[in-house]
Amino acid sequence: MPLTEKSEHGKKVAAGKLLSKFIKEIASETCDDPVIKAKGEDAAMVTKAEAIARYIWKVALGWEETEDIHDKDGKKIGIKPVRHRPDKWAINMIWDRMEGRVGQADAKAGSDKASLADKVSEQGKKRLSQIAKSSLESK
Repeated sequence: MPLTEKSEHGKKVAAGKLLSKFIKEIASETCDDPVIKAKGEDAAMVTKAEAIARYIWKVALGWEETEDIHDKDGKKIGIKPVRHRPDKWAINMIWDRMEGRVGQADAKAGSDKASLADKVSEQGKKRLSQIAKSSLESK
């Protein structure tokens, strides 16, 4: 392989760095839509990063909204309240950030994949087992 060609892993690392760079740049831009900062305050433009953080807080705390009710002809006949319960993933993310912990690489709830912490722990166990075996064999 020529020195100028990147390996597949090298290409993924470079792409990941570019993605992170653009995410950080876009996060500092103002949001297209005004976001209400708090109840009773005027709408204010916020950065996209702040809008995402506010959404995560909203999901963590739960919220209420109203939904239009339509008849079979599509005519609005009323409204109904809809209650969104607090979501565990958002609560965990906020709690971890407040405690100074970094988010997990795979934080999807119900995922069959092992978490990053589990993978690291498993690797540590394997290495300790190898050390123990080699120390017993050398005696």
